[in-house]
Amino acid sequence: MKNKYLLIFFIVIVLFLLSCSPKTQETPQAVKNLEKFKFITIEHPNKPAPSFTLTDDKGKTFTSNDLKGKIYILQGFAPGCSSCAREIATLSKVYDKFKDKGLEIISLDIASETIEGAIDTKTQFNGGDWRWVVDLDNVAIKFEMRTLESTYIMDKTGIIRYKDESISNSDVLSQEIKKLI
Repeated sequence: MKNKYLLIFFIVIVLFLLSCSPKTQETPQAVKNLEKFKFITIEHPNKPAPSFTLTDDKGKTFTSNDLKGKIYILQGFAPGCSSCAREIATLSKVYDKFKDKGLEIISLDIASETIEGAIDTKTQFNGGDWRWVVDLDNVAIKFEMRTLESTYIMDKTGIIRYKDESISNSDVLSQEIKKLI
């Protein structure tokens, strides 16, 4: 009986990973890391965020140092991922609530090689007017993202104050952000 549940769990994980797989032939290293799938957790790491340099969908290059003094959320996704659509909807609620208080959001496309993949996802799922980027700096690997739903909240000094690896809840994210404002 235990083996039956283990087999069902394994099949669910494989189906999840297949539904979120990129459509390109070569799988990026960040996606390969996600395929290892670890147990979903919510944490308060309280450690410095790794440094990174990214270019957003408006062509603006920015670094993690440029975000000092701001609270920001980093959330990974891959084009075509059905669960990522729910994450984008959650981020939209949170962004609408806190954008006037300086909240920044970075939606990190870990599977595409060009910004068009991120822009297509933004359009397809009615994403907000925050930073949409392609992970050309291995940010997902640096942050050790375990799932496509990995969400991180950094405080104004660049410390990771919250991390979840499941579908985010807008109320929980809002509570965490309120602690940092």
